[in-house]
Amino acid sequence: MIAYRDEEFGIVRVHSDSRARRLIFRMKDGELRVTCPAGYSESRIQASVEENRSKLRRLAARSSLLQSSRTLSVGDRVPCYGGDILLLPGTVPNRFLFRYEGDCLQVFCPPGVDLNLPVVRKRLSSGVCRFVYRRAQELLPRRLEQVALRLGVSAAGVSIGRGRRKLGHCTARGEIQLSLYLMFLPEELIDYVICHELAHLTYMNHGPRFHDLCNRYCDGKELLLRKQVRTFTFLFS
Repeated sequence: MIAYRDEEFGIVRVHSDSRARRLIFRMKDGELRVTCPAGYSESRIQASVEENRSKLRRLAARSSLLQSSRTLSVGDRVPCYGGDILLLPGTVPNRFLFRYEGDCLQVFCPPGVDLNLPVVRKRLSSGVCRFVYRRAQELLPRRLEQVALRLGVSAAGVSIGRGRRKLGHCTARGEIQLSLYLMFLPEELIDYVICHELAHLTYMNHGPRFHDLCNRYCDGKELLLRKQVRTFTFLFS
């Protein structure tokens, strides 16, 4: 990985990937990240940044707006399937402490901590997801069974994954994997992802017949629910 400073975007970090076929730009932690095919020189990357500056400016603005919607503070209550997450003031420096009070996951935050610093948010997210994963293993298979029973279908098995990019997956053997991050979605969107994967039991593609079936499973709201999932802001990652 190489890095250089741009007058407008600050630090630009460049990662070479032999699988990449084109330049990919994204914003992360307030920095511009560039993934490029193998063999790209720094001067070529800088020239591409200059050529795409107006688009990258809009990308940075969207990233900043998204980041502002992800801010957290001590005292916040974050919705979670099966029981909310409550951020409370703690007394132990530099340590997050976790415990369940009934169905509510209580998180005791270090005194004076800024929960929106990337390194702090990463530690907080790691702890929250560790606890939520355990609940997901209990609650999400049960939810899938309820939806499948209502639709008159049956999966060969269900497991819980830890990835956020792919919220659900159905194998050719009819086994379904659901991401722990479904726990942060409203119930209607959890059911949409489940319906999407259950529709793959019949059609292992994303063709018109698949979408017709998925839309029936979702009571005619597939497009709306899909958009809501794609634009949902996850506070933990």
